[in-house]
Amino acid sequence: MTKILHIDASSMTISSSSRKLSAAIVKKLNVAAEDVTYRDLSTSNLQVITEAQIGSFFTPAADRSEDQKQVIKLSDSLVEELRANDTIVLGVPMYNFNVPASLKLYQDLVARVGETFIYTEEGPKGLLEGKKIYVAVTTGGVPIGSPADSLTPSLKTFFGFIGITDITFINADGTSVDLDKALETAYAEIEKLVA
Repeated sequence: MTKILHIDASSMTISSSSRKLSAAIVKKLNVAAEDVTYRDLSTSNLQVITEAQIGSFFTPAADRSEDQKQVIKLSDSLVEELRANDTIVLGVPMYNFNVPASLKLYQDLVARVGETFIYTEEGPKGLLEGKKIYVAVTTGGVPIGSPADSLTPSLKTFFGFIGITDITFINADGTSVDLDKALETAYAEIEKLVA
């Protein structure tokens, strides 16, 4: 049974194209509602990583004080969400050539040595292998894959680093130029997905 972690990163709500596309992907994957965990990064109260959090991350779990456990409680729950689900569906608009700040904060909270990756003699090794990720990407005018696209390469690098290398991008670029055409192309790609 597939379990999905559905994450939206857009600061927009009702008019967000990336939210509509990520919801369409979840619907296409055809899983029961109780098997979908939803995370809205724009309302998750994510904060910039602090020195106290970093210190807690690098303190062995058995040695953490109650204050240290509390300061990384949200991070722990976000990591557990990633572990508990087989498939991640991410809706992400391009803001200024890259991911929204909320998604970068999320990445900082889930990239945890000993939790989502480890260092080995051969280099870093991701611990979340065997998962699949679908990313619905929207841009106002920057073509995906162009020199100005920093978003898709950074997401490939980040998720690969934590072990998730099976990644499919559904692109709706140029929504400010021709919204209908961009969405039509993206929805057509979603329809081709195998549930």
